Amino acid sequence: MILAAVIALFLQAPDTLAPAAVFAVKELPVVKATESVRLDAQVYTPPQVADVLRRFTGVQVKDYGGAGGLKTVNVRSLGSEHVGIFLDGIQVDNAQNMQVDLGRFSTEGLGTVSLYNGQKTSRLQTAKEYAAGASVHLETAVPDGNGGLVGLKGGSLATVNPRLQWDRRLSPSLVLRTAGAFLYSSGRYPYSCFDQPLVRENGDIRSLRLEAQLFGRVKGGQWQAHVYSYGSERGFPGPVIRRGSSFPFSAERQADQDLFVQGGWTQEWTPRYSTALRLKYANNYTHYNTHPEKNPMALPYNLHYRLQSGYLSLAQSFVLSSPWSVDLSTDVQRNALDADSGQFVTPRRTTFTGALATRLVWERFRAAAHLVYQGAWDTFDTPDAGGWTRENTYRDSWMPSLSLFWAPLPWLEADAFLKRSYRLPSFNDLYYSLMGNASLLPEQALQAGMDLRLKAGRGPFRGELRLGPYYNRVSNKIVAIPTLSQFRWTMLNIGLADITGLDVKASGTWRRGAWTVEGTLRYCFQQALDHSTPGSQTWGNQIPYIPLNSGSADVSARWKDWALSWSTTLTGTRWSRSANTADYSLAPWSISSLALQCTALRKWRLALLCDNLFNTSYQIVQGYPMPGIGLQLSAEYTW
Repeated sequence: MILAAVIALFLQAPDTLAPAAVFAVKELPVVKATESVRLDAQVYTPPQVADVLRRFTGVQVKDYGGAGGLKTVNVRSLGSEHVGIFLDGIQVDNAQNMQVDLGRFSTEGLGTVSLYNGQKTSRLQTAKEYAAGASVHLETAVPDGNGGLVGLKGGSLATVNPRLQWDRRLSPSLVLRTAGAFLYSSGRYPYSCFDQPLVRENGDIRSLRLEAQLFGRVKGGQWQAHVYSYGSERGFPGPVIRRGSSFPFSAERQADQDLFVQGGWTQEWTPRYSTALRLKYANNYTHYNTHPEKNPMALPYNLHYRLQSGYLSLAQSFVLSSPWSVDLSTDVQRNALDADSGQFVTPRRTTFTGALATRLVWERFRAAAHLVYQGAWDTFDTPDAGGWTRENTYRDSWMPSLSLFWAPLPWLEADAFLKRSYRLPSFNDLYYSLMGNASLLPEQALQAGMDLRLKAGRGPFRGELRLGPYYNRVSNKIVAIPTLSQFRWTMLNIGLADITGLDVKASGTWRRGAWTVEGTLRYCFQQALDHSTPGSQTWGNQIPYIPLNSGSADVSARWKDWALSWSTTLTGTRWSRSANTADYSLAPWSISSLALQCTALRKWRLALLCDNLFNTSYQIVQGYPMPGIGLQLSAEYTW
């Protein structure tokens, strides 16, 4: 019955994505993570999640430059809003603009960062995890007991980044972790505009992150609670335009204060029945000011936004027999946005997401099917002749998926997935004329893909080759085009986008004695074509910011307490608009970084990192030049 319903829904209409699955008692994955990084095993642990993801195959990280520049992730041309970011199974989201800035998250305290091109599916997931398109999962490393870390990093752009982490065992079943980090960066770096040397201004940032986590165990289960606070004040340097060097390109400033409290409790009641309860409250405040007294050409904006969100999820897992399990997950979320933007629109959104999943697991063959329903009810005020009128809008969608895994030989594995997904427009997309588009339609997608993995090993060598062809069809694709500010965007629908791609990854490890050498090559082909209006000027053109070819190469060598790593990233030609003309063309670029690490001193780790080793001039987003060569030195002491 479930499978028949899934097939019927696939035949319904266009659109969506995702793979996934993990199963029954053994928790074997149906579709493995596309890429997963154990952070404690890295030669050089990057300071931000974005630095890890930019080395994953098929991923583009939009970066506006400097430590304070906005950093968002795009997977297989689906757009950053279609990528779910999950911290310990609970989504990090933002109903206001759906832009999750990965620059706010440190890798410290995390155990793994994993990417799923469709979705991760394991037992006791939230319904939102099933509903996500591509997804990034950040998993906290549970501390063993008493210990801690104090570190300091600094370098180019006058960057200073002290951090502290302290773990304390309060009882045999209870551990406390507290952490904090401060970041300052001037954001000033030289660049060239029409052969004129200039210095990037108004890109500074000051931020403070404080958090505390409690990890507990009870008979047959475990729980954790997490309090997170992040405050920042930063400038938006704005796009580079052809004017004199004395022109004040931007005086825009933004201050943020984000707070969330989240927790989860997983309990195995019997060998056949388990539950997971998760909840979250988030309060996000944003103050945006253009400071027209400093830049007379700026539009006078002094805006305050406060977004509050409450979230509750219950997941239940039933093991019906040895290979067969069924999960039922239900989520409810309430978002409320208040602003003084001049329109006094106060949107409220209540979202219900329900997921029914079933899995069959054998050692060499596994299958999973998921059926997700999502409904969102928006209420908001609109002005009329008599004052204000309360409006109501309901949007909903059914999202099925199917995942398969087959391992015919010990050295050969294959998995495949097919899924529909759906993403709502954000509050800013719809209700605020500063950037909104009231006629914006929800985005739907159909994603299909497979992964073929070949493994080899002989003597001290181990290697793996992965081939991942995929196809995405996205209807009413929502595209955010930056305007003269990182705060204001142009939102528009591309009626239909067809995305065909291939991910290739080859990795190998050689170990002998005290030596370990590892290498990874990645290549991504993405043909993402606008098929909205036949005969139009944009028909058959590559959609904005998607390169046809991209790739990366990583090599690291370890000997006793020393490690040296090299990384190169390459990105081909892209266009900043659907009109693929010379005016909107962005030149291809390649940058390399080199890192040296030493742990010879007891309890100390020293690292030297050189970014953009060859001082390449390049842009990821049109009009936003990236920094040249940069040096960072970090020192950590652990106990």
